[in-house]
Amino acid sequence: MTTKGDENELLRSVALQNATSILAARRRAERRSEAYLAEAQRLSHTGSFGWRPSTGEIIWSEETHRIFQYDRSTKPTVDLVLQRVHPEDAALGKQIIERASRDGKDFDFEHRLLMPDASVKHVHVVAHAERDESGELEFVGAVMDTTENKRAEEALRRSETYAAEAQRLTHTGSWAWQVAGRDALHLSEEWYRLYSFDPEKGPPPWEERLQRIHPEDRAKWQGAIDRAIAETSDYEVEFRILLPDGTVKYVYTVGHPVLNASGDLAEFVGSSTDITERKRAEVLLAGENRLLEMIARGDSRALILDGICRLVEEQASGSLSSVLLVDPSTNRLRHGAAPSLPSTYTEAVDGVVIGPCAGSCGTAAYRAQPVIVSDVTTDPLWADYRTLALTHGLRACWSTPILSSAGKVLGTFAIYYREPRTPTALDHSVVRQIVHLASIAVERKQAEEALEALRQAEADLARVSRMTTMGELTASLAHEVNQPIAAASTNANTCLRWLAGDTPNIEEARAAALRIVKDGKRAGEIVSRVRQLFKKGTSQRELVDVNEIIREMIVLLRGETTRYNIFVGTDLAADPPQVMADRVQLQQVLMNLMINGIEAMKDADGTRELAIRAQRTQNEEVLVSVTDSGVGLPPKQTEQIFNAFFTTKPHGTGMGLRISRSIIESHGGRLWAADNSPRGASFCFTLPTKPEAPE
Repeated sequence: MTTKGDENELLRSVALQNATSILAARRRAERRSEAYLAEAQRLSHTGSFGWRPSTGEIIWSEETHRIFQYDRSTKPTVDLVLQRVHPEDAALGKQIIERASRDGKDFDFEHRLLMPDASVKHVHVVAHAERDESGELEFVGAVMDTTENKRAEEALRRSETYAAEAQRLTHTGSWAWQVAGRDALHLSEEWYRLYSFDPEKGPPPWEERLQRIHPEDRAKWQGAIDRAIAETSDYEVEFRILLPDGTVKYVYTVGHPVLNASGDLAEFVGSSTDITERKRAEVLLAGENRLLEMIARGDSRALILDGICRLVEEQASGSLSSVLLVDPSTNRLRHGAAPSLPSTYTEAVDGVVIGPCAGSCGTAAYRAQPVIVSDVTTDPLWADYRTLALTHGLRACWSTPILSSAGKVLGTFAIYYREPRTPTALDHSVVRQIVHLASIAVERKQAEEALEALRQAEADLARVSRMTTMGELTASLAHEVNQPIAAASTNANTCLRWLAGDTPNIEEARAAALRIVKDGKRAGEIVSRVRQLFKKGTSQRELVDVNEIIREMIVLLRGETTRYNIFVGTDLAADPPQVMADRVQLQQVLMNLMINGIEAMKDADGTRELAIRAQRTQNEEVLVSVTDSGVGLPPKQTEQIFNAFFTTKPHGTGMGLRISRSIIESHGGRLWAADNSPRGASFCFTLPTKPEAPE
């Protein structure tokens, strides 16, 4: 039987057991909570701490020890904390600790730790100040390792920097705009630069963005946007924008639709690229090719220079161009082209003097260097021309000298603007290319004029040479003309006798009359050939028979060959092809070669023979040779005999062979000389048989 005391003991025992169980359960729960907290701190890289400034006591969690890389057994102190703080942040850390212990206020700051292995950590420290029951100040806080976040932020900043730099280098801006209301959601820095908006003022409204589109391209641009919205599709469009300062840019834009969670079109994202330089390069290249074709075609210089000015004005909006050409005889600049400048202005500057202070163009020609005048109203170079320029609304003038390949100033190329302006790098590039084209055009024309003058001089010299030669052959020609005249006189007397008889012999009289006609025709042909050789005129090409010309010259020089007892032999192809040539010039060549052969033999002993051959070659050419049996060529001077003024004759001019070679080469042929065995010399020339033989 239990007593009251036994019951109490039993109750006490049960109570102790329950208390022990509860305490054990509570301790297990606390350990689980501490484990959860430690794991949470480890996963979040966040450690906790407690700090009592009055005693210097610091309590760290396991994660805090790990962050500072101190052993768990190490008792933390303020000095240990400061030992880990990065030297560059140590002063700030010490200052915050001292202020916190003094003021007793919360603190929140970031700094770096320098670890024993020289690695760097970034930490974010937050602490809350409170006082215990006794009024002692203590701090409870957290230390977060933000190194990975910092690295990610730095990587993101670098990525954004790289992206911005890539956009700047490629002149490509990114954007995003909302379909409803057309509000801009994102505009990159390069987009602002491209469209010349101020990023400090924020995204411009849709209407302001729309106003930047060139009026002539606005409908095309709007059409591409409307189709993309209606079809929920990508779009791309090339158009121009017109900036407030009048600058025109070419832009290539690509857009992509973005749908919301419901699948409806919400916005467009895309990019806009400045393709101005590429478009200008394309236009400039096409213009250059067009102008080079004009130069090659031989169009007039005025037309080419006009085209050059218009090409620049197409490239540089608002510009007016001009070309002035140097007149070396007066040291002045003369009008070359100025399609857009007022005619009263171009007339006023036509003849401007080249000098050290003669506006932009006169000074550029004087210095042989570009002269950039950004504002006519203030530049001293325009002192004498300022009123003229301002009267016509001209405020800026950039002039560049047009130089020949030898560096000689041929003229100037100028760009005018109606407002003060300084050239850009792109302007300088365009001007360099244009001035080079102008140089080609001007130099080509001057070369053509010089060549024409040379040709005229050669033609005049050739005519003088023919007249000199014909003068020397006057006696021979008189003999040639007298022969058919004497024969005609004889036949006329014979005809009269046949008619004067008691019974006129009509048949014999007719035969004598026919011989008179033949003799008269022969005399007329001789006179005609002589007159033709004396005739002055430009070269006239036609299809001619070389054999016929050879026979004509044999007849013309028969008096000379007869006088010196020279036998003339021919070996002419039966049916040679005709050549495209100037008949008179070929007659002159043959006359020069035949007279040279005659003079080489007139004092020679033995047989005197002049052999003339004309044959067809396998290269579609006619080969003509004139061979004599005279004294031969001067030793070791076979090629020098074709030089101007070289002669072996006592009274020779030294121009006959030089002129002859020039004539043959202008016909696309070749003339040369060689010794003839056993004595004498041979002169040969070839002529192409194709009608398109070059002049």
